Amino acid sequence: MDSINFTTERFNEIFPFYILLDQQMIISSYGKSLGKVFPSIKQQANFLDYFASKRPFMEQIDAKTISENLNQLVVLECIINKDSLIRGQFVAIDNYFLFIGSPWLTSVEDVKKNNLSISDFANFDPQFDLLQILKTQESKNQKLNELLEIHNQQREALNKDGEELNRLSLVASANKNAIVFTDAAGKIFWCNESYHKVTGFTKEDIIGKNPIEVGITSNTNKDAVKKMTYLFLRGESFDIEISHGRKDGTFFWSRTKGQPVYSENGELLQYFAVIEDMTEEKEKEEQLFLLSLIAEKNINAVVICDNEGRLEWVNSSFVAMSGYEVEELIGLKPGKLLQGEESNPETVIYLSEQIKKGEPFSCEIINYSKTGKKYWVKIQGQALYNKWGEISCFFAIQEDVTARKMLEDQKEHLLASLEKSNNDLEEYAQIVSHDLKSPLRSINSLIYWIKEEDGANLKEQSLQYLDMIEGKIEKMDRLIQGILTYSKIDNEDSEITQPVDTMGVVENIVNTIDIPKNVKIVISDKMPVIVADKFRIQQLFQNLIGNAVSYSDKPQGLVEVNADEYESHYIFSVKDNGPGIAEEHFEKIFRTFQSLASSEKSTGLGLSIVKKVVDYYKGKIWIESELGNGTVFYVQLNK
Repeated sequence: MDSINFTTERFNEIFPFYILLDQQMIISSYGKSLGKVFPSIKQQANFLDYFASKRPFMEQIDAKTISENLNQLVVLECIINKDSLIRGQFVAIDNYFLFIGSPWLTSVEDVKKNNLSISDFANFDPQFDLLQILKTQESKNQKLNELLEIHNQQREALNKDGEELNRLSLVASANKNAIVFTDAAGKIFWCNESYHKVTGFTKEDIIGKNPIEVGITSNTNKDAVKKMTYLFLRGESFDIEISHGRKDGTFFWSRTKGQPVYSENGELLQYFAVIEDMTEEKEKEEQLFLLSLIAEKNINAVVICDNEGRLEWVNSSFVAMSGYEVEELIGLKPGKLLQGEESNPETVIYLSEQIKKGEPFSCEIINYSKTGKKYWVKIQGQALYNKWGEISCFFAIQEDVTARKMLEDQKEHLLASLEKSNNDLEEYAQIVSHDLKSPLRSINSLIYWIKEEDGANLKEQSLQYLDMIEGKIEKMDRLIQGILTYSKIDNEDSEITQPVDTMGVVENIVNTIDIPKNVKIVISDKMPVIVADKFRIQQLFQNLIGNAVSYSDKPQGLVEVNADEYESHYIFSVKDNGPGIAEEHFEKIFRTFQSLASSEKSTGLGLSIVKKVVDYYKGKIWIESELGNGTVFYVQLNK
């Protein structure tokens, strides 16, 4: 059978919202239900006086632009009432354009507002489910009357004019969903091209067979087959989700909607079924189910909100964290429920603005549980969009960071306390330095006067004692100066960052400190200019070089100062040919007041100051040494 003929009434029942246009955009005819939604529409009127294309946007609707958008989703907007939308597709039939679709309704109120009822929609229309809500609100008598009216219309449809039925068959052929017709015994006698594309079966494969025989697979749900068979045998309509086989042995998930066609005498003549490929929707359902299992087991709180920010789903971790039961949460906005007195107002505004704009958000905020317990959460979330680019929901993960926040508060308190202690220590060191140096200077002056006035009368041993006292005073003065220097290293307020010529610093040290004649200082010509505090760099090199000179034990002492530059850092080295250091003392020598050999000039603070300067600049220091063969100190400073 190459075509099917339908009456105008039957055509209206299956496609009650159609619009038929000629090439000049003049409305030739339209569906009976369309007239309810758009009461002002008239035949022979210009289509452009009533409608504009909202999606895809067509600046000018004419035969050319419609031809370019055939068999695609089109959303039309009523020019008089922009809230009224109708969606569907254009199909070319001879010299006409046929629009088949249905109103875009989002609630039962929309149905009522447009004076529509169940009988105004085709039974296979996807919006039929929405109308079932309205149907349940009507009385049993109204239901019976509507069903009776539908059946009467179906009986009358069989006696109508063949031209309109032929037009309907053309529309069915152009439908993107698979459509099949069977006789009263369930044998297929016609299908559209979409059925061949979706299933891979040819007409020869299916004509004369029943749909279950053709589409059943090993994965087909037996209960779904029983239900569909039961309703078919009773001559009733059905709407079943079921797997449908393909010719190549694979299958796809389908939503199969069947509708019986009766004669005027109530005799079942045939069935037609619309088979919608739901594979993509099923895959998304499975993915969503898997994600929900993952989210449910997540130790962090997971929430899903609708496009207005109201809770739709929460996992058990959110329930445990907030103290609220699921029933208390659904439908509420989490911010108003959980935020309180100490929640940062700026963060609250930030969350609100990001949600309004549909943009990702990440922040930390104080929330309150049902019992009033305060806790910190780190919130990360984003909007999820549907295939039309509209926000469908929001997804967010909340991590309880209360413990970390407490540690951060403790850390800040400790840092503040440490800063105060360091400031107090530095101030104390300054005072002690002044108070200790003053009597030392007095003692040194007294010894000088004794030597000047009575030196000739003193015995040799007495003069040696006075020399020893002067030596101890000098060492004590160096020790006090070392302590004062050590206390200043960590004081960031005293830092003056500037380009420092390390060659000039080292040369100044060599010219300043007391170097025996048998010790030679060699300075590399690769010493760089670095950005640092000159005082600290001077202390670093002065103590390394002074330490190498002080412990020189060879007849010809040698101290070499070198530098190498790398991409991210410098490595300085001070090498001597002194007595060397045993490996077990490598760490000990950097401790305060630690000295490996007794020396009148050693205070035990020199290398401690070096280590503190290196740590201040987050650098590294290490030693290479062998007893009897000298030592090399390496210092790495970052650029």
